[in-house]
Amino acid sequence: MIPFFGPEAIRPYLDIESLIPTADAAFRAISGGTAQAPVYVLHPNDLADIHVKSATLPDCPIFTVKMAGWSQVLADRGEAASSGLIAVFDSDTCKPLAILQDDHLISDYRTAAAGALVAKLFAPEDAASALIVGSGTQARLQAEALMMVRPIKFLNIWGRSDVAVEGLVRDLRQAFPNVEILKTGDLPSAVEQSDVVVTATGAKEPLIQAEWVTRGQHITSVGSDDTTKCEIDPAILTNADVYVDAIESAVKYGAPSRALAKGLISKADLGEIGCLIGGETNSQANTTVACLSGLGVQDLTAVNGFWHKLALSR
Repeated sequence: MIPFFGPEAIRPYLDIESLIPTADAAFRAISGGTAQAPVYVLHPNDLADIHVKSATLPDCPIFTVKMAGWSQVLADRGEAASSGLIAVFDSDTCKPLAILQDDHLISDYRTAAAGALVAKLFAPEDAASALIVGSGTQARLQAEALMMVRPIKFLNIWGRSDVAVEGLVRDLRQAFPNVEILKTGDLPSAVEQSDVVVTATGAKEPLIQAEWVTRGQHITSVGSDDTTKCEIDPAILTNADVYVDAIESAVKYGAPSRALAKGLISKADLGEIGCLIGGETNSQANTTVACLSGLGVQDLTAVNGFWHKLALSR
């Protein structure tokens, strides 16, 4: 019988800091051409999507296939909107080794780790002010990731749900008592006042407009993970250094896809994050934008990082 691990068994192995090296490995593998990481997104109805992401790496003892769903129906009920599982296979035999019903935990934490890595690469080293756009789990984790790697002293939170934003502000104040954390309803002003802006939403149309952005800011978008979503104005990319997790997904998803379609940028204007790790990054005098669509190889490197311990815990 295939072993089954639920979220409570998986949770102890997940924290942002320990997953940053696995995010690094994933970005390098994509840019180095060593990973196979196909993605397929299904929309069973207008209020839900499920992402099927698989990945293999040379010399990795396992490979993974993830099915991660999101439902507006669940969100409207006040329930957790995300769900999912990851199947783990033996790379030599292709036999299934385990089912990880993580309920999106692995996806959440590996995305936050990617956000932390991106902030280390591109956000101003002395960044003191930030804006988180969104109020869900990923918004909270991105806030934690950012404050882990940059000396943020002032943090604004914007979201469509006042109740959710107030809850997030309350939780973050408890976790970071030395940071001034506020709810904001004035998105343009909050953008203008921030050294770093992170969007973690399911927005179908841009929330951040080009005229609000000033030179030297850094923006990370983590929510545009299918063809229907776009969190930031594509025009922002025309006057910024733009970095993506993979060119292949960037041409399909989010602001890069729409900017390419409108002729605002070319593929040559996009840089892959994995090509920059360990090397020179851009001048921080420029505006930088990182658009992350999420890659199956991130799930694989994250799981591989704790797989041995998890398997021994049975």
